[in-house]
Amino acid sequence: MATHPVDMDPVEEVYRTDHARLWRSLVGFCGDADVAAEAEAEAYSQALARGDDLQNPRAWIWRAAFRIAAGLLADRGRQVPPPGETSQLDVPLVEFLSLLGELSEQQRAAVVLRYAGGLRPAEIAEVLDTSAGTIRVQLHRAHAQLRERMER
Repeated sequence: MATHPVDMDPVEEVYRTDHARLWRSLVGFCGDADVAAEAEAEAYSQALARGDDLQNPRAWIWRAAFRIAAGLLADRGRQVPPPGETSQLDVPLVEFLSLLGELSEQQRAAVVLRYAGGLRPAEIAEVLDTSAGTIRVQLHRAHAQLRERMER
């Protein structure tokens, strides 16, 4: 008797394929591993509660996780923590995060989704609920600002 693979729940499939990239992207966005873990867990929990109501679970989970992380940071009255407060992160990442902290929230999200998350501009646009053109502009502006700061 042949066994047939069981169809995987869409949320579980997103978790299996995107968990590590999503968490790294959230850490890059907020500079805090605990906030990243909390935001990711809450996004998956909410997605599971919605069940079949989600048309695109991957985009919904990424968008929700970033919104939840931004809300958690706002509740705590901060954005990217200063280098001394991120002891669980390695030094080069802390230095990079301090540079990202000077970008606007949307620029920072676009940069980490592109480089930590490995998403293309169209995918980033879907996560951030904007257009791919806007993302390209945000990435261009962020690159210019980061380049200027790194040259100093």
